Amino acid sequence: MAQRWLKIRVDLVSGRGDALRPSPGRVMLVPPTATFADLGLGVDLAFGRWDVTRRRSFRAGWRGRHERRGSGKGDLAPERIVHGSMTRGMRFEYLFDDDEKWVHECVVEELVARRETVGGAPIPVPILGWGTIPDQFGRERPDDVDLTSPQRPERRHRGTAKPLDLAAVRQATREEDVAALLSAVEGRDLGASLQQVGDALMRAYRSAGAADQRRLVAPLREIETLLGHRAWEGDDVLAEEIGALLSGSERRVRTLSVDIEELSEVMANGGEDPGGYLHLDTGEVVHAFLHHGMDDLTVDRLVDEDDNLWIYVDHDATAAYADMAAFAQAAPDRLAGILSVAIRGRGAIARFRRTVDELDLWDDWQVFSDDRAFGRARALLRSQGIRPV
Repeated sequence: MAQRWLKIRVDLVSGRGDALRPSPGRVMLVPPTATFADLGLGVDLAFGRWDVTRRRSFRAGWRGRHERRGSGKGDLAPERIVHGSMTRGMRFEYLFDDDEKWVHECVVEELVARRETVGGAPIPVPILGWGTIPDQFGRERPDDVDLTSPQRPERRHRGTAKPLDLAAVRQATREEDVAALLSAVEGRDLGASLQQVGDALMRAYRSAGAADQRRLVAPLREIETLLGHRAWEGDDVLAEEIGALLSGSERRVRTLSVDIEELSEVMANGGEDPGGYLHLDTGEVVHAFLHHGMDDLTVDRLVDEDDNLWIYVDHDATAAYADMAAFAQAAPDRLAGILSVAIRGRGAIARFRRTVDELDLWDDWQVFSDDRAFGRARALLRSQGIRPV
């Protein structure tokens, strides 16, 4: 019984936003290890929502009115395993976003035998129910943020998630302040910074006490799932590391205290002396141009070439263009066309950077490109049998 999956039908029945309109329900296939938080995120993605960092809560039974988290009888904890609470025919409520109050009726339709789910995804996924529907703010696309009208000025910018302040995330990480870290990421747009935020949350989890670790589980699970859907290079590695950390099943491989940001900068270093060096014992990272530049100076070399624990980390010349193309593709239509033209032909990198600056997208580009670089650095470490800590 414990190995059976659940087939759960989810219907959106009420909400205060402007976007509620008749739409097909979703039938979710839920693995036996999934929590209610995992199910909620899977449902949100299945319903086409882009801003998925809002609060979620669940309640046993069906009342048709679900006000807020922890406000009524029968609350189901987000970290609780779905399978352990459900049998065929049971109903429960799912509330997404305390402000807009999107209420879903959930019905367990069937218990599916393990043999019928071989190769199934390890997270809740939709297997039935499609169609074009808006997200919780009425957007048909992630970049559709103009929901205003002369009749409803109070709706201005409601469709845009709050931007993430990575400086606040880094400061909270340095100070080992779990409360500040959670506050910095809750309700924020994490889409282009999953590697950086995931790395910060994992570091916090490893050094936190039991109570704070419990608070970090839900955002880590959310990052894990979002990484699986985004699927940039290295996202699968980080998602696997998060899952192993939370389940206590981390692989017994070489661990290395290495600064992912420094390593990613070395990998992005082009020019006459591209790349750099990584020490497999200390985690020290040295740019190639710094090491080679010591030849004519009367100081010790930064890299001891007799030490066979130094490995050369090469520069990927194709990565920069791939990042620019991906950024252009992810931009709103009007900007995507401009950026796509900027990366054509000779001088693409310099022209792209000027264009990004002129369009006031430099900060967005930095977050985006840094996250892709983090992923490549993590993938490189995996190829060397190393898990960063």
